[in-house]
Amino acid sequence: MKKIILLLIIIAFIQSNAFSQIADQKKYTLFNPVPKDKMRDMSTDRPDITESPNSVDAGHFQVETDVFKTTHNKRNGIISVENSYNLANLKLGLTHNTDLQLVVGSYVSAYQKDAAGKKLNITSGFGDLTLRIKHNLWGNDGGKTAFALMPYINLPTSKENKNIEGGIVFPLSVDLGNDFNLGTQVQVDILKSVEKSGYHTGILQSVVIGKELTKSLETFVESYYNYDFEDKKFDLSFNGGLGYSVTKNLKFDVGFNLGLTKNTDKVYFIGFSFRY
Repeated sequence: MKKIILLLIIIAFIQSNAFSQIADQKKYTLFNPVPKDKMRDMSTDRPDITESPNSVDAGHFQVETDVFKTTHNKRNGIISVENSYNLANLKLGLTHNTDLQLVVGSYVSAYQKDAAGKKLNITSGFGDLTLRIKHNLWGNDGGKTAFALMPYINLPTSKENKNIEGGIVFPLSVDLGNDFNLGTQVQVDILKSVEKSGYHTGILQSVVIGKELTKSLETFVESYYNYDFEDKKFDLSFNGGLGYSVTKNLKFDVGFNLGLTKNTDKVYFIGFSFRY
């Protein structure tokens, strides 16, 4: 009986200590940052399509960027190319479970090329801005699963886009053990209709499996699809990439997105993530 009572006391002590640490972290805000020695491991939304359900620590800043990203599409004999430079996601931790994000298309150049190789419709300049808020519902401080909500709104700051669009993302992650992780998300988009006035719905769903190869090197494979309810168009892609952590606050990555269905984009990119 004494051993059982002692065991219950030890368990109660461990649980109370864990809860007190979480409660202690929740007192931190944008203006009262989490001390560096109490920060969570850095979690990034890149380089895969599937977003992370984990938020940036309160009072800290994180930048995730495609240093260079090129997108190619071929349709009806016309090749479309879009090159993005420093396509950055700027993230700021507001509270224990919430961060604010601004996705900035710093410089985007685009053109089309006909069958003879002649370049057409050449444009360049500042891209769109996307404002996002991520709120983690559980799993921010560890556990087998994590889940979040992330509504967003896209602001048409580029020359070509005149429409405000938005949506919401539901990212989920699962620790599979043995250094394997699974991520998935459902994204519902509210898109401006092309054929008629008003808006319509699109959906994106993804599944990614990541593997930690060493303490510094990780890899992932992913598949996702887009479906547009206006033109009934279904796009399927396969993605892959590598990430290398220089420090716990700096990581470089490289990857690709290959369209598996007709007229789906092919994307290649290199980038990094950094926080302080």
